[in-house]
Amino acid sequence: MPAQIKFVDNAEKEPVIKGTPRIPKQFSKKMVSMDGTTVVYYIHKEWGYKHRLWPVMDMFNLHPVYPEFCEIKIPIERID
Repeated sequence: MPAQIKFVDNAEKEPVIKGTPRIPKQFSKKMVSMDGTTVVYYIHKEWGYKHRLWPVMDMFNLHPVYPEFCEIKIPIERID
């Protein structure tokens, strides 16, 4: 009996992010420029992957003090 090969497409589809993500404060950081005009948000890398936020995460722009945090390219809501 010949062996049968079954191909399974396990490629995950890119998640659709609707609305503003609500991220706990222990998994997010906020940096504001000196004049207050520019705001940059950072998110914990593992937490972001776990919650399917990788399409909006910039893994090459890390937080200057906490390297386990990377920039998130959309505004977020930080919750307690």
